[in-house]
Amino acid sequence: MGRPTSGQPDDVVLFVRSLGPQVAGGTRAVLARASLYAAAGRRVTLVVTGVENDEGWARSHDLLHPDVRVAYLWRDGPSDEDRARAAAQEPMQPPRVPDGDGVTRRRRSVEAGVRVRTFVADVLRTQEVLDPESGVPRSFVTYREDGTRSSVWHFVDGGVVAVDEIDAPGRWVRHYVVDGRARWLTADPSGTGGLGPAVYPSGDHPDTDFAGAIAAWLDRDLVDSRRVVVFADGENAWQRTLRLMRHPGLRGVSVLHNSHLDAPYDVTAPTKPHWEGFFSDVTNVTTMVCLTHRQRRDLLERYPGLPLHVLRHAAARPRTPRVTRDPRRVVSLGRLAPQKQLDHLLRAFALVLQRVPDARLDVYGDGPSRDELAALASELQLAHAVRFLGRTDRALEAFASARVAVMTSLHEGLPLTLTEAMSVGTPFVAYDCNYGPAEVLRDGENGFLVPMGDVGAVADRIVRVLQDDRLARRLGRAARRVTKEFSYRRYRSSWLELLDDAARASSSSTISPRT
Repeated sequence: MGRPTSGQPDDVVLFVRSLGPQVAGGTRAVLARASLYAAAGRRVTLVVTGVENDEGWARSHDLLHPDVRVAYLWRDGPSDEDRARAAAQEPMQPPRVPDGDGVTRRRRSVEAGVRVRTFVADVLRTQEVLDPESGVPRSFVTYREDGTRSSVWHFVDGGVVAVDEIDAPGRWVRHYVVDGRARWLTADPSGTGGLGPAVYPSGDHPDTDFAGAIAAWLDRDLVDSRRVVVFADGENAWQRTLRLMRHPGLRGVSVLHNSHLDAPYDVTAPTKPHWEGFFSDVTNVTTMVCLTHRQRRDLLERYPGLPLHVLRHAAARPRTPRVTRDPRRVVSLGRLAPQKQLDHLLRAFALVLQRVPDARLDVYGDGPSRDELAALASELQLAHAVRFLGRTDRALEAFASARVAVMTSLHEGLPLTLTEAMSVGTPFVAYDCNYGPAEVLRDGENGFLVPMGDVGAVADRIVRVLQDDRLARRLGRAARRVTKEFSYRRYRSSWLELLDDAARASSSSTISPRT
């Protein structure tokens, strides 16, 4: 690849935590941008800060352009000195329990591979998952006598890449391992905003925090690049990483995927505590991006002068999956977590069944609230009409087979599920939460916006769509127009222009905001 022309960056860097089947909407948006820039001839590095190695999965599902380089903290973070020290040591092995009196092993095939659980006097002490074909380990967990986990060993291709040492539930540190042989970094990746401590066992580098360790690695990795544009997405360690990098040619873009507001999530609410630093410290930040005009307005009222742009996701390309639309099917797709308030959806659906007894609700997604929601569905006597179907990588088919989609979130950014459903002609019923739904939905025209917390109104709008064929067709036709308003052409030109503007900016300037 030739050297970039004037005004273009030498390198573009973006962050994700992982690349596996569990990727959420925000991660998919980052992958889309990385692929967009690579397709436009930019040199793109995608930095993965988790310990998974699912690059093959992402590429096989066409989520990642072939020219995007993937760099892993666990693999690419160690220095040459770290590797030289490791070469003199034996490969690390987890503490397997030797055979003996009272030791039993139970072997079983599971979705992740072959699980081997070791018991001592009928007390679980280790659990290992092996690749079903090669037999090499994929993970190894040790347990205390009280049943709590004491360590988690992470493997890639049979070699140890990290060991999580767990003090107590919610308290742990991660030891990163170089070449499967020696620890090179001990850090707390769980600390909010990357503030968890990070220590280099060799003493070659000063102790820092998790974000600082990532920043130091990237400064070394990009030392030969003249001009670098780094995108920090979301509310995590990457924002602090961007602000701590010291590359002389760095230009930063801070992308906000979600609402910056804490409870009660309206304009009276305070800013989330760990977001305050994003707005008070704009070191290296050439520009900030939010996904909706309403959020930009609220942010500027609170933090005048921020270089804020509104750039949105693209809707799915116009196509209709070959599925049959069920006139009684309602669908929800998203993480099963408190933010989504799916208990509101279940209570609304109980009201729907009183008027449309043959209605059905399919809930796609997984998360910490799954068991609680299943119990509530049983309590509300919805088990016959509600299915929890887990994650899906066929979102368009799920939406296209339903009459209406529903969102009852406390807060959002600009969720991809909105435009995905509408692109295939499925109208949404959604709470008018900050932010997102009001950016896409026009009440009564292409879906329905419902006041926050009004479960009865959610039920009423669902019933109207299920019972009125003419209304459903009208809303569906209008919903499809989202593919023009959120077109890929507009998305592509906006993000390419932002990238090149950032690259051209001087180190001490910011880009004039556009709306």
